[in-house]
Amino acid sequence: MVDELDENTEENPGEKIPEGETPEKTPEEGEPINTPEEKKTPKEKTESPKGEYSDREKRYYARMKDAEETAKKAKDELAKSKRPVSDIDAILEVQQATKGLSLEEVAELKVRSTATGKSLTESRKDENFVLWQKAYKEKVEKENSALPETKQGEIEKEKPVSEMTLDEKNEYYAKQGFVKAFPKAKPL
Repeated sequence: MVDELDENTEENPGEKIPEGETPEKTPEEGEPINTPEEKKTPKEKTESPKGEYSDREKRYYARMKDAEETAKKAKDELAKSKRPVSDIDAILEVQQATKGLSLEEVAELKVRSTATGKSLTESRKDENFVLWQKAYKEKVEKENSALPETKQGEIEKEKPVSEMTLDEKNEYYAKQGFVKAFPKAKPL
């Protein structure tokens, strides 16, 4: 019994694992998984003399193959999800996805893209974003139409004082409030 417990704890020889529990060490690939009930003794051979495998070995082999397939599928999915995208491609995608949008629309698109985990292009085509965009444009149009229209016609640019005639200077100073009015000169 003690020998059996010491074999289970190769990493920590002094540590004893109660019966019925498995050690924390995981078996290497190709090693059979041993539990305390199925512990082999040196006298017992699992392979039959004809070279055939026992039912237990066949089960272990099937489990090992399933685990290998699962690991291979997980590695393939990880490799697909982490495809390197060059910086130029990413920049071009962002430019294409945000073409013709205002800053508020770009910010909303970015928030929706990160929330859903989709690319900017996919998020822009999303029905929810299209509905939000229509509502936003209507809101902006209403705000712009509510503002009074100001027409900036030709604004009279005043000449510099140095270029004004005497009469123009008199009018200018009178408008500014420097003098009430200059008397007009009588012609001689």
